[in-house]
Amino acid sequence: MLKTKFSGIALVLVSGLLMVTACRKKEAPLPDNLVVFETNAAGFAAAENTLTIKVKLSRGTTTEIPVVVKFTAVNATYGTDFTTTPVGTTGGVNLTIPSGSNEASFTINKVAGALYDGDEKVNFEIFSSGAPVLIGATKQLAVSFAELVAASATAVVNGGGATYPNKVFIDLSANRQTAIQRTTWDLGFYTGSDDYRVILNSSSAMMAKQINKNDLNAVTAADTVGFSTEVAFSQTNPQAVSLPYIDYPTGDLTKTAIASIAATATDNKVYIVNRGLGIGSPAPARGWKKIRIIRNASGGYTLQHADIAATNFSSIDIAKDDAYFFKYISFENGAATIEPLKKKWDIAWTYFSNATNFGAGEVPYLFQDVVLINRNVQIAKVLVATKAYADFAEADIATQTFLTTQNAIAADWRSGGGPTTSPAVRTDRYYIVKDADNNYYKLRFTALTQNGERGYPAYEVALVKKGS
Repeated sequence: MLKTKFSGIALVLVSGLLMVTACRKKEAPLPDNLVVFETNAAGFAAAENTLTIKVKLSRGTTTEIPVVVKFTAVNATYGTDFTTTPVGTTGGVNLTIPSGSNEASFTINKVAGALYDGDEKVNFEIFSSGAPVLIGATKQLAVSFAELVAASATAVVNGGGATYPNKVFIDLSANRQTAIQRTTWDLGFYTGSDDYRVILNSSSAMMAKQINKNDLNAVTAADTVGFSTEVAFSQTNPQAVSLPYIDYPTGDLTKTAIASIAATATDNKVYIVNRGLGIGSPAPARGWKKIRIIRNASGGYTLQHADIAATNFSSIDIAKDDAYFFKYISFENGAATIEPLKKKWDIAWTYFSNATNFGAGEVPYLFQDVVLINRNVQIAKVLVATKAYADFAEADIATQTFLTTQNAIAADWRSGGGPTTSPAVRTDRYYIVKDADNNYYKLRFTALTQNGERGYPAYEVALVKKGS
């Protein structure tokens, strides 16, 4: 009897364990992997001859995904007014999203010598995709050959994922974003005629400290004693003593780590530069440099740079260019194309060298998901309790208080994200953006992640008042 009884109990226990094990092994299915355009409308600026269009997957795949994009031209002829790369056929443009990637692109090219009236348009549609990828909602894209002032748009920011590899510049009126790998530059040189200022790459945790020497070759490792902890970010033990070595997050050019470049060359001292962090988890250190910057005879800058122990240095000349706010260099590659033309972006999403106060004064602290504004843009915050997003209209603009500091939004659009709280979009607020052409947009953020992964926030905008 006892043997039978215990055998029955054992059978029940084993059955129960098998059921639990089976339940644990069963995972929720992944959502559909969708292919979409980044946006549903785009336009050529007057000076542009090519336009790059991307198709994106919800997530990467382990196989190549063929995608066919068909197009219909309105008041334009393929080969006479425009072409595509890859070359378009009667079946459309054939693309392949590579294994391990989540995007592919093609370009639309104006034909040299063609004249445009402004009413030319090409309508693109994602026609087919290879299994198991499905076509998503944003499957149509209208491209105008005139500069676009978008009336409304929704978009997912291509931040690149949880290691935030990209800094993304967004032009609201053109409904366009430009993603740049954030470690592809080191220093930015102000192009305004009124001052000579240099900024650090604030998206890579850079710091710089001046030393009392002005001969780069005379600087050795002995001049950097103690710098490894003082001239560096610490998320676990941030120090107020390190704050002067970052560019102050408001974007005030009188509060940069590197002082104004003096007209007298001997007044310009050497700086020891911590290049901060690369991309990855854990993020690799990018190393150290010694630099000196002087003005040159052409009215621009000359950068001298070398490794700490080097006994000679390299030089790079940087000319001012009024079409941009800054011109950029990489220590490895020289001149770098980073920021779009000054009137071709409004906000930027990025990893950021911020300052925060934990109760004992400001300290440098690194933030993810920061939104910055351009130097010619103004921002006002509106609480939903005061005026609902849908109800905000042109008549409400006059009552707003607009800010011009680059961190006027910063991390205000999201909550949490610290060591004890999960981040989330704040739904109780939105922003009014006045761009360089006096267009007013209302902007609200709608997602912090895509499929649970940070680095792909989403937003929507609507034109409130068109500039005149």
